Amino acid sequence: MGGGGAAPKMKMSDALILTGVTILVGSLFMHGWVTPIQINGEDPPYTNGASMMKGDVFLIDLTVANESTVRFVLYDENENTIDAETVTLAGGEQSEKRFEITDGGYYTYEIDTKGGDATLEVDIERKYMIDMLPFPIGGFLLAYGLYQRDDEESEDQPEVLDAELDT
Repeated sequence: MGGGGAAPKMKMSDALILTGVTILVGSLFMHGWVTPIQINGEDPPYTNGASMMKGDVFLIDLTVANESTVRFVLYDENENTIDAETVTLAGGEQSEKRFEITDGGYYTYEIDTKGGDATLEVDIERKYMIDMLPFPIGGFLLAYGLYQRDDEESEDQPEVLDAELDT
């Protein structure tokens, strides 16, 4: 198509190694990257959600900048209120709220600081740790690619033959 020359085909072992490393690095970012969310006093209540299974837990850490009354609310997928709590926090104080899920589905949480500034970190604890599944998959693909590469390298080298010479 317009390129000069031809590139050799990619070896299967190289494709497996590249895929395995990509999955492992992506999994590390997926689990390790928690960005704190800044909530300004004039913003509407912060709302977000996730698909949850029975036994999963929302962990919400909130640190307020000034004295605030904070309202935590959990809704199910039908917009029914599952849990609600109001907490008064002093400036610089931190509050941790745990919402444990009893039935699977999509759940939404809402945090209203009622005019106060705050920093929010949300984490989800999975009961069955399905979100850890990419780690063994990536490790298996990487190991299998390295194993195949060793086999290919041994096949590429010509076999050394010993010869007996008559003198």
